[in-house]
Amino acid sequence: LQLRGVAGPDELRADLVGAICDRAFIGEDELPRGLKAFEDQVKRARTRLPAVSEAACRLFATIAAEHHQLALALGGAKGNAARAANDIRNQLQRLIYKGFFGATPWPQLAHLPRYLKAAQLRLQKYPANAERDGKHAASIAGLWGRYEMRLDQQKKAGAVDPRLLEFRWQIEELRVSLYAQELKTPYPV
Repeated sequence: LQLRGVAGPDELRADLVGAICDRAFIGEDELPRGLKAFEDQVKRARTRLPAVSEAACRLFATIAAEHHQLALALGGAKGNAARAANDIRNQLQRLIYKGFFGATPWPQLAHLPRYLKAAQLRLQKYPANAERDGKHAASIAGLWGRYEMRLDQQKKAGAVDPRLLEFRWQIEELRVSLYAQELKTPYPV
């Protein structure tokens, strides 16, 4: 229910199950190339499945709750906070969308609740720091524009540099460091 604006319940369930299967059955392992390697992979998957399922379901529920809280805060944004709210809505659409759980790299999934909480804090702090928020928003918009331009170029060339995808997540960490320092980043940005 908390993600009903993102996708239907069946689509969300399929996304979650697909991500669990991908992580439990393959994870960081190489794809099996023979019968023995496949049988070994099945054994590893059986042992990993319960832990992966529990962790994924817990994380999915946390993301859904944070998304819901942010959506409520965005719905109540009025007056001069509307500009920040629009920027946050754009960010939210790039973080939480139909199929996001399976499409987001597994290590980044754990950070999504913090990104959503940082956006909520940004909205709360906006009235006291509107000018500062605007400067930060402009610098992030510039970085995001350059990221999207480079991503389009690389997709047209047929290969996307993993460092560019890492840069995408560094932009999210920059948002945390600029708007919600109290949530901390895992590394200096």
